Amino acid sequence: MATKELDTTKNAVPFDRANIPGPKMAKAVKAEVAGKFISKAKRPLLIVGTAAGDDGVIEIVRSMAEKGIPVAATGSSLKRLKEEGIDATYVNLHALVSYLKDPDWKGFDGKGGYDTTIFLGHTYYYASQLMSTLKNFTKIKIISIDRHYHPNAQQSFGNLKPDDFIKALDVVVAQL
Repeated sequence: MATKELDTTKNAVPFDRANIPGPKMAKAVKAEVAGKFISKAKRPLLIVGTAAGDDGVIEIVRSMAEKGIPVAATGSSLKRLKEEGIDATYVNLHALVSYLKDPDWKGFDGKGGYDTTIFLGHTYYYASQLMSTLKNFTKIKIISIDRHYHPNAQQSFGNLKPDDFIKALDVVVAQL
């Protein structure tokens, strides 16, 4: 899918004006680049929040899970994911970030830590602070494929309109 009309790098300013983390802010990326970045990860983890609702995001989560990316369900997202038949592990987001910071944590499957985290469907201000923790205290790569620009990720979409957001997610999945 060509995305000449879809530019996920525009409007890459913090969605919350007070969220200026300093000189090291996320690089705004095109959807194709985000998909390739995720596909090259050795141990990716998709972290899904409660904002992953009925707007087509659940189908994206399903597609990513079917392509072998493990899913961590945070908040109340587990119920919705289970209703849709998507295999996910429930974990509190704050606790998950603590686990991810631990270099000895073996992951949900016991095969080792994760090298890349993919954030999708989270409350903006909460996820931003936890991404900041990962950015400053781990070597884990952080990508936000959320609708809003997250400066504490290493890569993020800019702020997107709802329709463009779903199109961008479709492009990401096509790259996996």
